[in-house]
Amino acid sequence: MIPSLSEITATGRKAAKGAGYSWGLADEAGRATAWLWEHGIDGITALADVLDARSPQTCPIYIGTRLCDAPPSDPVTFENVHSPILLLSFAAELSKITQDTYQLTFAQGVFSTTPKAMFCAYLATNTQASAEFSRGPVSGEQLAPAPRREAPAQAWARLGAWEHKTYAPATEASRLAGAGAGLSDND
Repeated sequence: MIPSLSEITATGRKAAKGAGYSWGLADEAGRATAWLWEHGIDGITALADVLDARSPQTCPIYIGTRLCDAPPSDPVTFENVHSPILLLSFAAELSKITQDTYQLTFAQGVFSTTPKAMFCAYLATNTQASAEFSRGPVSGEQLAPAPRREAPAQAWARLGAWEHKTYAPATEASRLAGAGAGLSDND
């Protein structure tokens, strides 16, 4: 399956809600996932890993929203962040807000964000690592958009399972009231 960016955003949003996030944080999760995907990074697997971990203390969605709400003036390190690559979308957003350059470093990944572009010195998508967020110089090569490609089937299915938790269960009363075919299936 080759999902559109809006499908990725909606699926990520509903999956995060199904995992127990507030609607506001679920919106952030969906946007972060699609932003990474648009820039050629597998945000789908990253979000699925975060939702499966269910650990608010090490969640990049919680950490990223806090960073955008109160940008740090000094470098800050977060320990054992699940899928730290998701922090990259928040660093990019913060660059736009503050018109400054930020650097995100974790295990084997070094990224720089500016108000208009993102640069990668080395890319590795670890499932859990310490992440350092700071103002810093631009390093690496600029990443070009790559939104249209095959989604990882296993990760997409994991998001679908979380998304399914947001659906209301069918009941006999809802079917009789008009949901589904009811008593007669005349199709």
